[in-house]
Amino acid sequence: MPGHEFCHFSDVFASSALYPLWRVQEGSPWLAFFCELNPFTHAVELIRFALYEQINVLALAVVLGTTVVFLAAAIAAYDPSRGMLKRREGP
Repeated sequence: MPGHEFCHFSDVFASSALYPLWRVQEGSPWLAFFCELNPFTHAVELIRFALYEQINVLALAVVLGTTVVFLAAAIAAYDPSRGMLKRREGP
C-alpha cells in the first residue's frame, strides 16, 4: 500500500522513540502534547523504564488499554467465513 511508510514515520516521529519525553517537552511543548496522545510513545516509555528496572504506571495502563481496544476491534471485525488465509483452489 503506497503511503503507509509516511503513516509509520509520523507515528515514530510523534513519539518518544528518538528522544525521551522530558527532552521533547523541553524542546517543543506542542510536539510533546501530540507525543502524549500517541500510544507508541507509551510503549517506548514502558520499555525505557523497564531497562532501568522501573515501572511507569501510566504507560502500562495506556499500552494495556490500547491492546484491549484493538484486540476487541479485531475480534469483532474478524469474519470466520473468509478464514485467516486466502484459500487456494486446486491440488
